[in-house]
Amino acid sequence: MRPVFKIIIIYELFFFIFWNILYFSSSDIENWFETKILSAIYIILSTMALGISLVYVVYISAKLTGMLDKIKTIKDPRKN
Repeated sequence: MRPVFKIIIIYELFFFIFWNILYFSSSDIENWFETKILSAIYIILSTMALGISLVYVVYISAKLTGMLDKIKTIKDPRKN
């Protein structure tokens, strides 16, 4: 599995947990979810899409500037 996909999966899990915490907290957000479920789904999905596009922009920028090559050449201090 490519590292980008691992980042995306971690990102998706983070937002899933984040929205569950918001939903089950006592901040009256559950009433908003019940009354405007389509708006809630749109906001969740658009937030996740925005985050994914941000990750891709950072990744592509690092790749184009050559930072990824520099990071790959750094020796791992844990290994001898």
